[in-house]
Amino acid sequence: MPRNWLRLGLRLTPKPERVYNAAKVERDPMDRTPKPITEAGKTRNWVDFFRATIGTAAIMWTAILPPEGHAGVDHVTLGIQMGIIFVSVCVQMVRFEGRFSLFAPIFFIQGACFGMAGFLPGLFSMLIAWGLSPVLPSAGAILFVHGACILSFGLLLQDVTPALLFYAAGITWFPMVFAVLIQKRLPGVMDKRLKIVPRSERTSRRRNAESV
Repeated sequence: MPRNWLRLGLRLTPKPERVYNAAKVERDPMDRTPKPITEAGKTRNWVDFFRATIGTAAIMWTAILPPEGHAGVDHVTLGIQMGIIFVSVCVQMVRFEGRFSLFAPIFFIQGACFGMAGFLPGLFSMLIAWGLSPVLPSAGAILFVHGACILSFGLLLQDVTPALLFYAAGITWFPMVFAVLIQKRLPGVMDKRLKIVPRSERTSRRRNAESV
């Protein structure tokens, strides 16, 4: 019989307040879905966004110029540019909190898409992805929606070459695909003040407390 049936939906004693450690606050690793208002209020997210936008634009339009007199898209040059951006995304994606873990650098990727796909596709994709985020189950789903929108709006507006749009969508989807392949979670929230406590450890602590 469920315990709340025995209590008729009421607790016999007041619910104890959860004790937080000011330095390290335990959190459930299952709950790492980014909240749009919360994430928008973090300065470091916008720092990532603007440095990705400026850096990607510099790489795409000034740092590596296509050969003179070359007709069409220089795929070698484009590959070098995308390789540099890909490495930067990988650096942002990897985290070490006592163990290897992944992180979805959503703002960084969205900033990079502004530099690759242009202002309007980047803006529309970012607004739609964050607008749907409350009903999306994870950070990977946000990246999937953003990548699909970048590809769709980019092809619709035709501001840049289609090859560049496919590269942008691929880089956006890469963290989600990589996390699935290596069977790692891809959180969208990473707070250094919080300590990740695995579920097995929390279960063991609960059992030890009950046995005392």
